[in-house]
Amino acid sequence: MKAKPIILFLFMFLLSCSASKQAFKEAKEYEDAGLYVEAAEADLKALHKNKKFKDAKVHLRKVAPLAYNELLENGENATAAGQWDQAVDSYAKMDDMLNQCHRYGVSFETIKVRERLHQAKGKAAAHHYKNAEELYAAKSWRKAANAYLKAHVHVPNYNLSHEKAIKSFINSGDFWLRKKEHDKALDSYHKVLDIAAGHSGAKKKIARAYFSQGRTLFGSGVYRGALEKFELSLKYNEAQPGIEKWLDKAYKEAVQYVAVFPFLNGTKAQVDGYRIAGDIITQLTHANLKFADFLPQPETLTLLNRANTPASGRVSEGELIQIAEEEGLDSFVWGAVRTIDVRDKPEEMHEYGHEKIIVVQDSSGKDVEETETIYYREYTTERQVTVRLRCRVIDTATGKILFEEKYRQQITDLARWVAYQGSIYDLPEKKRGLLDASRDPRDIPILINEMIFAIVDKISRDLIGFYQ
Repeated sequence: MKAKPIILFLFMFLLSCSASKQAFKEAKEYEDAGLYVEAAEADLKALHKNKKFKDAKVHLRKVAPLAYNELLENGENATAAGQWDQAVDSYAKMDDMLNQCHRYGVSFETIKVRERLHQAKGKAAAHHYKNAEELYAAKSWRKAANAYLKAHVHVPNYNLSHEKAIKSFINSGDFWLRKKEHDKALDSYHKVLDIAAGHSGAKKKIARAYFSQGRTLFGSGVYRGALEKFELSLKYNEAQPGIEKWLDKAYKEAVQYVAVFPFLNGTKAQVDGYRIAGDIITQLTHANLKFADFLPQPETLTLLNRANTPASGRVSEGELIQIAEEEGLDSFVWGAVRTIDVRDKPEEMHEYGHEKIIVVQDSSGKDVEETETIYYREYTTERQVTVRLRCRVIDTATGKILFEEKYRQQITDLARWVAYQGSIYDLPEKKRGLLDASRDPRDIPILINEMIFAIVDKISRDLIGFYQ
């Protein structure tokens, strides 16, 4: 049991050694190219992998001073040019490299790096703060906010730069909100939460922006979108004025009030269009769709009875639209069984031979086993049923078809049986059950119903997707 940890340790050790040697190889290549900072970094990487790697430590002693001089020159040149971000970067990289070198016993005389880094950060913060103030005065709010944040990065909250960045983002959001540019306003307000999580003022502003966006969408008839924005407004500020009233209004407009009317039967077969509608409405109701309210079937049938529709359910689309308008339905589901095709394949027969073992007496009177071939007939007949059905969703106000799909379902039912006059035990074991098997496929009405309600399941899934 102890072997596995030892093997794993050896594997990780060898892997570490390989990575260390590769890093050392890169360090020498960087040195040859005159890239001393990269060479020192590669040596340090090799030592991180294997702190006892003597060659990497010797090489680091050689290239570290050269890397230091390179970084010092970069920092001083950047300082002279007033490029404070670059100066900070050079001194910060120098400070980090020297700390790592010291960890592996490589030290040499340097300037006071921390002091230089501190001075560069102060200059960089002052530079960005000055730029931010100018941008703020010019009402370039987003640019001002970003400049304040750069100052803040170098010196935390330099001259209240963090608070001023927040205020600038808020001003930017307010500017875009006044112009009804809701996405831009929300982006600015959310920036506040990125740098000051939970900022109460920003959350109230976000709630107000979502509320305004929701009302704009509501006015354009985009009720689901409006409801989504009102819900977001409530999420950020439960006390947003007027939110409950608008949530209720948007929900009432967004929800579709729907009925499923009995399907027509365009065939001579006995098909229950009321049951088709009932099964669909059951599945839709169980789906608990947020934006659909389905009229229970008993109430649907009451509507049809009040409209004096014939018992056969043969009512026109125009009559259904009128019924739907009177009930205040937004849309309704309706369809028809278009065709039912039944085909019976002629009976087929195949004769098979099977060898059975029998016991007979030989000339001396002894029992001996012999084989005897028996013959039996196997019959098959098929019944194929194909059902075609159409389903529509009709918009009550316009009479337009919002959804339409044609469905086709087919089944082939096979009857197989064996005809044989002898003992059942003469037959192959797997054929014995066919001796008493039915000689007819299943009844046509049973197969039709099976296909219709397989289609009903497909229709229900499609309608659930549509109303979602």
